Amino acid sequence: MRLSGLALLTSLALCWPRGDAAAQPVDNVGAVDGPGEIVVTAPRRGEAEVPVETEFGEEEIASHGADSIDELLESLAPLIDGSGEEPVILVNGKEIGFDRSILGFPPEALNRIALLKAEDAAHYGHRSGRRVVNLVLKENYASRNIEAAVNWATDGGQYDGALTAGQVAISGATRWNAQARLSIESALRNSARGARPSQAGPIDLVGYVAPVSGDEIDPGLSGLAGVTVGVAAIPGRALAGAPVLADFVAGAGRTNPADPARFETLLPSRRKLSLNLGASRPLGPFTASLSLNASSNHSERLRGLPMASIVIPQGSPWSPFSGDVLLVRPLAGARALRSENSSKSLGLSLTLSGSLGSWRTTLSTSYARSWSTNHLEHGVDTREAQALIDAHVPGFNPYMPWSDRLLRTSGSKSDSESFGGNLSAARPVVDLPAGPMTATLSMTANHNSSGYRSLGGESQEAWDATAYDHLGGELSVSIPVSARGEGELNPLGDLSIDLSAGGQTATGSAFRKQHGAGFTWTPVPPVQVLGSFEHREVVPSSEDLGAPRVETVTRVYDFLRQEVAEPLWITGGNPLLSRGSAQSLSLEVRLRPLGSPLLSVNVGYRSRRGEGGVAPFPELTPAMEAAFPERVVRDAEGRLQMVDARPINIARSRSAELVSSVALRLPTPGARAANTRTADPLRLTFTLNHTWRLESELLTREGVPTIDQLAETGQSRHYLSLQATGGKKGIGGDLRATWSSPAQVRSRHSAGRDYRYRPPLMINAGVFILPGKLWTGAEGIGWLENLKVSLEVENLLDTYRRVTLSDGSVPPGFSRHEVDPLGRTVELSVRKRF
Repeated sequence: MRLSGLALLTSLALCWPRGDAAAQPVDNVGAVDGPGEIVVTAPRRGEAEVPVETEFGEEEIASHGADSIDELLESLAPLIDGSGEEPVILVNGKEIGFDRSILGFPPEALNRIALLKAEDAAHYGHRSGRRVVNLVLKENYASRNIEAAVNWATDGGQYDGALTAGQVAISGATRWNAQARLSIESALRNSARGARPSQAGPIDLVGYVAPVSGDEIDPGLSGLAGVTVGVAAIPGRALAGAPVLADFVAGAGRTNPADPARFETLLPSRRKLSLNLGASRPLGPFTASLSLNASSNHSERLRGLPMASIVIPQGSPWSPFSGDVLLVRPLAGARALRSENSSKSLGLSLTLSGSLGSWRTTLSTSYARSWSTNHLEHGVDTREAQALIDAHVPGFNPYMPWSDRLLRTSGSKSDSESFGGNLSAARPVVDLPAGPMTATLSMTANHNSSGYRSLGGESQEAWDATAYDHLGGELSVSIPVSARGEGELNPLGDLSIDLSAGGQTATGSAFRKQHGAGFTWTPVPPVQVLGSFEHREVVPSSEDLGAPRVETVTRVYDFLRQEVAEPLWITGGNPLLSRGSAQSLSLEVRLRPLGSPLLSVNVGYRSRRGEGGVAPFPELTPAMEAAFPERVVRDAEGRLQMVDARPINIARSRSAELVSSVALRLPTPGARAANTRTADPLRLTFTLNHTWRLESELLTREGVPTIDQLAETGQSRHYLSLQATGGKKGIGGDLRATWSSPAQVRSRHSAGRDYRYRPPLMINAGVFILPGKLWTGAEGIGWLENLKVSLEVENLLDTYRRVTLSDGSVPPGFSRHEVDPLGRTVELSVRKRF
């Protein structure tokens, strides 16, 4: 039967995806001509190879007001997977491997986002039950974007700004993007919050002379001034040459004091520049994706005014006095001590994904290089300054601003280089009654090298270099046990089982085995049950062993001295880490009571047991300092000087928690309005997540007490988060709130001095508008077209974590601005798309 041209065009038009067809896949369309029927099959562009569970169409995507796909996925995370696990990302039905350049694309480049069924993750070579998100791009799209944002604290004192420019282009299966971003943050000084400075003693911006002993500088100066002079400011004439006694008369009895809080910062200034490039195109049977990213970061913290006290001896060419005098002065006026950190990074990745025979393969390679330096100024080298005075060095005027060469400094340099590769291949191996059994083979290889050099004031240590290799492999199979057919009533429903086995090895470690099992069971469509068990003989990763050493000055609370300290904080790899083992168990129930994505409820249990192995360095509490005394360095007076916060070895660990979430989407996804031309429904989403920590214990080494982290280290037992979003054409907003239950830090130094934490209710809110879509008169006004204005408020209630001792008093170091110096912040951003 011949199909007319008009009927063919009508069929193709009907099967083409519509923007409001969320969760309504169109696989084929029938066209009838006379008594016969011809079916024209036209799968939607970018469709995954398995059915979708739900979709987010263009209208729903726009209602979230995100500026990038990365922001959009973060906003949709509670709807994608309430457990918080990062999903697998596909682009037009294909994996992207290490390439993350797609996350920088604007959401307007998306045709839809498809969420696959949990059991279908095995089809792409991943554990059944893991969420898979398919980003379907528009077939043709091009835009340039520029965004400017300013951010400020409502209490003042801190401001920052950012400028972002980017361009994307999509032409069929080929796409590319480029984006550059510059952000600058000003420092927040102690004086802006009335915070107590850590610098002891008075400071002076000019300097003064005082007697070495007694109450009088010089009888002759007292005679000229008419009073006994015990202190005298440095005269301006002394900057040009040796002063005479009369020059000090004008400054007799005077100094030039200043507020020490002006020269210390609660938050450092920061500057960041980043560049991201990405391209993807077909290459034979594969899709090749290449991405390049580079960044440069710099931060600077002020640590007080460097003051010095030296003796100008009698007879010095710079002294008009009859005896020795004490010169007290700053290094160079208002020039403060600094702590500076700079880093640069470069990353490159290449991913090939496609079919090789019957194998669905993904090959990803990556290269990364980073460099970092830090510079720390400790104070004036008074011994060197005194030696210059005593030696009568020509040209050294003790009254003039001094050079930075008289500062005592320390610093370090480090760099790292890494190569990585990952190969994943999956294929169906056996056809079973419930479906094909899929086997997946994955292999990983990494090489990391790093170097470190300490830079002292007068000496420089040799370059300390390390290198580590890591190899791993795993074979997994996904076995469909039972499947419910069209209209069938199967007592088991849909059931699949996953089995895996593999191992890994690293430099200096023998082969370590791992195995696991899991299941995904859907007894009836509204109910899904997932479970997994895994046992791993763990070896430290290349990052844990050989990450570059980085030293920064960090503000922490010192529980021993009950004060805020700024020790040198060391991070990086720890070559002394040893291996261990870990077992994890999880069970989750996912419910859709109404049989649609309108309402979903998740409840899960997770537990982990470890014997030996590696853990990140926790918060420095009394319990942790007692467990790792060798990691903490204090001076003779007990002040915190240095903390080695690199990864630690542990003897045993145990943790268990219950997690639950509720999500609501309105209107029902896939529902069509009666009049699609005029309908513009308000789209709402509500999500509520709860984590209940049942236990969290840590044994650092045999023979010491087990640390109950829920009772001793400030961990909260309950954590709640709420997210609500609403939007329609051209306008929307969101509200995000978090709350944690009270906690405590147990003091091991003094009885009855436990610290009780009361975390705040933290609320963030934001709104956005697109004037060109809201105002009918905007048509034809070019600068309003595709313009978006956003306003974000962080910490809306201006709250902070309150801390009290057992007796109800507030301990030193926990005042309002010492706990959270920034407070409420507001960000205004404007984005223009061309």
